[in-house]
Amino acid sequence: MNCHQSSGRTTAKLKNWLTLEDFGGQKNYAHFQLGEGSQEIQNQYSEEDYNRFAKNYQSFKNELFDGKVNQITLDWTLKTTSSSTEPPSSNCAFKSSTDKGLISAQLLDFGPAKRLLPIPTPLEPRVMDNGRYYMLDNLVELPFAETPHRVITKGFLNLQNRTDLLTVEEVAPDQWLEFSFELQPTIYKMKKATNSASSSTPLTFEHTVRDKTDYQLTIDLEQSCIDLPNMVE
Repeated sequence: MNCHQSSGRTTAKLKNWLTLEDFGGQKNYAHFQLGEGSQEIQNQYSEEDYNRFAKNYQSFKNELFDGKVNQITLDWTLKTTSSSTEPPSSNCAFKSSTDKGLISAQLLDFGPAKRLLPIPTPLEPRVMDNGRYYMLDNLVELPFAETPHRVITKGFLNLQNRTDLLTVEEVAPDQWLEFSFELQPTIYKMKKATNSASSSTPLTFEHTVRDKTDYQLTIDLEQSCIDLPNMVE
């Protein structure tokens, strides 16, 4: 909705909105195997990097999406259009070198393209009636600009609660665990030939416990996959 004030009155120009009868319940999925062999992720950071990320978690996010932190990044190209109203899910085979482990996963629409940015910017100051505390609010809009990527969704898992949050299960060191978990539900459309990327890391300085433990997670790529919903034109 774009609004502006004219002659002391607020007018509005409506745009078309997409409506959904149901959210979820999709039956079409594309299945992506994560690769061959296995890869290891280190949990611990140097004291310098840990302090730097702890003071500004945005710097950790920037380096995560640029592939510069302790992580595994996998990418592929979509062969059809993806329109998602169902949580992407991941079936994984992991082992930890200790008796615990965190998994943080992100799914990205990767590559330079024009996208809506997540934070609105002001167009005109103090022109909207009946804002917060009945004061005038700024007219704002989501910028449409070229970005290197866009985060579609995220998901987080504690290996000790890999079945559900109320069930505590043992994590035996160096023993393979097979489980599945869903990323957060979202609505996002990716066009055919879009490059997608999935990155996994033990901890994030924004969402998870900031653990300094020196341990490693290993993922069996051949036994792990991700399913993206509604891959139909």
